[in-house]
Amino acid sequence: METDHIIPASEGGPDTIDNAIPVCFECHAEIHSYNDNHPRGRKFLPNELRAHKEQWLQICSSRPEVFINAARNIDVGPLQALIDELEFNAVVAGYSDNPWAVGCVLHDAQFQRAIRAGAIATLHDSLKQAILEAYRAIGFANHRIAGAEQSARSEDRNAAMTAVRESKSKIVAARDSLLKFLGSES
Repeated sequence: METDHIIPASEGGPDTIDNAIPVCFECHAEIHSYNDNHPRGRKFLPNELRAHKEQWLQICSSRPEVFINAARNIDVGPLQALIDELEFNAVVAGYSDNPWAVGCVLHDAQFQRAIRAGAIATLHDSLKQAILEAYRAIGFANHRIAGAEQSARSEDRNAAMTAVRESKSKIVAARDSLLKFLGSES
């Protein structure tokens, strides 16, 4: 769980418990993903957030057994999974001097999942662009690696190494932008 402002601090909201709402990681991202300049996602008004908070506190007070009987969902949401995938890809791209030491291609399954879930569409344009550029570079690097695996030519291997190396900065930029957007420094 994370804590968010009901009225954002940037709009004069105080740092008080009355102006705080507990939210899960994915809901926290959704609250902040609405963009007035390009309406996508859900826009939560302060009175709606207060109503959600009161409803949750009532459940906690009147039915604490729901926490004992709650189903355990071990899967993380699409944005956290995307962060994890970007971190993995950054490590893989760190082996760009020898792509044959990598042992695998760069991954994009969580990117595909985030698209299917609509998580990418709700992001601010600059963050969305950083993610799309990273996965374009990932796709290009994977294409070059596949071509080099079929070829014995050193030019193809060098092109693969260059594509992997060039993908790393875009991968790291996308990961860092997503972490910053979600308010996490780790």
